[in-house]
Amino acid sequence: MFWDRFPLIKEEIIEFEDYLQSSLVSRQPLIQEAICDLAKSGGKRVRPALLMITAKFGEYKKKEVWSLAAALEVLHMATLIHDDIIDDANLRRGSQTVQAKYGKDVAVFAGDYLFTLTFDILAGEATQQQLKQVSKVIRQICEGEIQQHQDRYNLDVTYKGYFKRIKSKTALLFEGSCALGAGSAGLSKAQIRDLAHYGRYIGMAFQLVDDLFDFSKSSSSIGKPEGNDFTQGVYTLPILYTLYESSSGKKLAELLDDPVDNSQEIKEIITNNSALDYTMKIAKDYINKAKDRIKGLEGNPYHQILTDLADIVVNRDY
Repeated sequence: MFWDRFPLIKEEIIEFEDYLQSSLVSRQPLIQEAICDLAKSGGKRVRPALLMITAKFGEYKKKEVWSLAAALEVLHMATLIHDDIIDDANLRRGSQTVQAKYGKDVAVFAGDYLFTLTFDILAGEATQQQLKQVSKVIRQICEGEIQQHQDRYNLDVTYKGYFKRIKSKTALLFEGSCALGAGSAGLSKAQIRDLAHYGRYIGMAFQLVDDLFDFSKSSSSIGKPEGNDFTQGVYTLPILYTLYESSSGKKLAELLDDPVDNSQEIKEIITNNSALDYTMKIAKDYINKAKDRIKGLEGNPYHQILTDLADIVVNRDY
């Protein structure tokens, strides 16, 4: 189990899994089956874990924290279902996606149901401020996904546009997890801000490493087809770096006119022009920034967990 290396939090993560599963309830059997399939397909529960860990730095209110953590994980699950519909993906974590197993119609309904379930869970324990925070995260995730769709096959996407996009679609959920956990613990505004930035930075690094999987054999081990992003016109940092910084940029632009047939050659160009090394360097820069933001919390045993999690983000193969 992923959390075996963190005995301080492991047992609570195991208990929380049962709590999460019990929250995934629908009176409609098909939706119940679909969302339970997704929940049981795996996932490290990193986002709810971050919420729980950051809440340990102050007054820990288990009932409130678990409610917030479950709501954010359900929200994350909803975004995964909708992502798979848009990508027409058949696999997620090595298992059939909801849209592949049940069809797009059922997948849309299941994703929508999970969005409503997010607020149903929050209604019991969350404050008005926490509800606003979650609503803002959902809105920004949607804006990031729409921006990604608008940017498809656009060879003029800027670095700034790319980083803004991955912040919205990925990093802000990490940031929100940490901010909600720290806020529930009654930490100071400065501490909440530092932990929120820690979450944002590891979220940015997480997405950058995920973008590397598009060009590596590691993708097969996580059930993600190689080249899935660029064949659908989603240009990530390795692509942008090669387009703008290498002598092979013009050639790559030509190959991207037919990305499916040219998939292997595209991957070779990306690999041979230091784009993967550059992307990993940027990911590690974000990890270092994340660690810097939590230096003021040193001495707390949960500080070491956050530090180790940051390192795992850039060293993972899943």
